[in-house]
Amino acid sequence: MLGSLKVQPLPLVKMTQGLIRHLSDINSFSLNANFVKGSVRVEPVSLMPASKYGGVDMVTLLTGTTLIGQQGSKYVQAMLQSSRVPVEVQVIDPLETDDFYNSVLRNRSAVHVENVVDAEAKKKSMKLCNDLDLYMFKCRVRSFPGFNCRFPDVNIRIIAQNNMGVYSDLEYSPVKGVVEAISVSTQEGNEKYLRKAFATAVKANRKRVTLIHKSTEWPITDGAMVSAAKEIHKDYEHCLELELMNVEDCIGRLITHPQEFDCIFSSDRYATMIATMCSGICGGANLFSAVEIGDFHAVFKPLQVKLSLTNYPILSPYGIVNTIVDLFDHLGYTECGDALWEQMLRTMESGIKTKDFGGEDSGEYVICNIINRLRCRGFQNN
Repeated sequence: MLGSLKVQPLPLVKMTQGLIRHLSDINSFSLNANFVKGSVRVEPVSLMPASKYGGVDMVTLLTGTTLIGQQGSKYVQAMLQSSRVPVEVQVIDPLETDDFYNSVLRNRSAVHVENVVDAEAKKKSMKLCNDLDLYMFKCRVRSFPGFNCRFPDVNIRIIAQNNMGVYSDLEYSPVKGVVEAISVSTQEGNEKYLRKAFATAVKANRKRVTLIHKSTEWPITDGAMVSAAKEIHKDYEHCLELELMNVEDCIGRLITHPQEFDCIFSSDRYATMIATMCSGICGGANLFSAVEIGDFHAVFKPLQVKLSLTNYPILSPYGIVNTIVDLFDHLGYTECGDALWEQMLRTMESGIKTKDFGGEDSGEYVICNIINRLRCRGFQNN
């Protein structure tokens, strides 16, 4: 009978302001559990010297044997060579988990173009986010005329939490036949994410931030996020407006009036859903890019790779170009990133489109057209 079932309670510790409870010691409760997997990061990431040799930045490139992985590798290397930016890639196969982690740890920046979505691949991705403390996810979606967006002037910056809660990957069995999945959040993690998120929004010249939450149903976890956002926003009141919005209201407004959003903040509980909806409204995830970033390390991906979307049989060239633009901005080659972005826009405006947007051009043709425009621009500037 349920009334006679006694479960040994987990040790709990009060966090800042008593808003969140979390596991104080993973090992202390594992004695009473049938199994436990995953871990919660409690120590800072080891920081190695930046791998810049002879003025050349080294970047890890995670590729693979699938069609998407091979295409992505070819696109990325072609764009880097044609942009004449001092960046070289170290190619790593996704099966080499330790090599990839050590390479990103050393190089600090990585481009991930392999789209494998099985359980093992997802586990590796979550482990990388946790081990490198990639606690923030950034994405920018916008409308491109003629590319499946029914709303003009959409320009939304998504800055979401990335490795809290579900990324802890913890589960345990208090009694036989019962398994509980644990989503661990800390107020310290919320505040670290929000401080960087607000600073990123200001740097991106955003004027209004919309924090997505569901504090009525999750008064402790989401309530803590809302409380922290209100407190940290006091330092940015002169340049940023803070708007609090329920998830349901956000979905309704995104579908009907996406132009009203400027910058969206979200915990990792809603981040993937919000990013998927925003990209779908603006034409599809294959148009955009994403970055998972921490204090020192960053992994850049086409958004269709980040969202693990498999309905595209090939890798979109537009997502790759956006990924390289983000990489250039991160490494400090802003002018090169702006030039690459400008040539992609001109290619799109000239009517060159891949088949998924009603055109007849291949991804290779789109990339070659952008490369040729870059070369012509370089000769003109010389």
